[in-house]
Amino acid sequence: MPQALAEEAAHNPFGVVGDRARRQLAEAVPALAGDLESFPLSVFGLTSGFFYVTAAQGRAWGMRDSLVSGVLTIQALGHLHFAFHDAVIDDGYAPAIMCLLSDAALLSYLQGLATLSGQPASVYQELHREYYDLYVAAIKRDLAHRDSLFGYTVDDILGLGNKAAPGAVMVQLIADLTGHPNRGQPTAQAMLRLCTGLQLVDDLNDSADDAAAGNRTWPVTSALLAYPDLDVTDRGTVEAAVAGSGVAAGCLKLAADAFADARGIAGHADATVLADLADMWHRRTLRRERLLREALHAT
Repeated sequence: MPQALAEEAAHNPFGVVGDRARRQLAEAVPALAGDLESFPLSVFGLTSGFFYVTAAQGRAWGMRDSLVSGVLTIQALGHLHFAFHDAVIDDGYAPAIMCLLSDAALLSYLQGLATLSGQPASVYQELHREYYDLYVAAIKRDLAHRDSLFGYTVDDILGLGNKAAPGAVMVQLIADLTGHPNRGQPTAQAMLRLCTGLQLVDDLNDSADDAAAGNRTWPVTSALLAYPDLDVTDRGTVEAAVAGSGVAAGCLKLAADAFADARGIAGHADATVLADLADMWHRRTLRRERLLREALHAT
């Protein structure tokens, strides 16, 4: 984890942010106050250093401590809303209490954006709508591939990062709060390119589990098209098919390109935290790409 993210996590530990989010939800829906303690920190996004990217970038742009805590809290609330989506879309099930909290989380998030920024609520509602549309389109592409087996298009692959598009609203918020509104859009673009790379790497890492679950990501789809009789229940066979079809190398190549793009765009926007994170992933992916190439040539 880059130093800026580690420092932000130390300033605002997962548990502290989670407690603030729970208190705000308890005030919004008092009838559910007693149920909130049972929710793991993961529903608020509080299990990954990536959660701190926007706050750390805001601090690098001069954001005050008092604003950072507010940014992290509303970000956690927004994450709960989309964690409910993830549970239903990915697993076909979400706890009933989570369903009841989802609307309150979204409303608290949108209201928090307006309150922190001092702008009319309509400004961030419209921005949310724009990025939400990108998110929905990306999820629809995923669902189409789950329904039937067909090849991925360039747009399917390049749009993988748009599943994180709602998070771009927070990027614009920190740009506005620090007096750098023009940095918001390019920094958001860099973040989505970074997320494309991360999704490619995750899909490659999870290919065996996804194949067994019927989740036809790009690696799984490519392996099935190359080897129609593939036994998706055999982990080693799936991983060999992913490598043999060439999609493993393709994933790493496109991920490295996405990280390089993210680094360049973020650098031009003076988004140093995001640029450093993209650079770390770029170097890590190039090493993995080299190791895969050497392994394939050795066989």
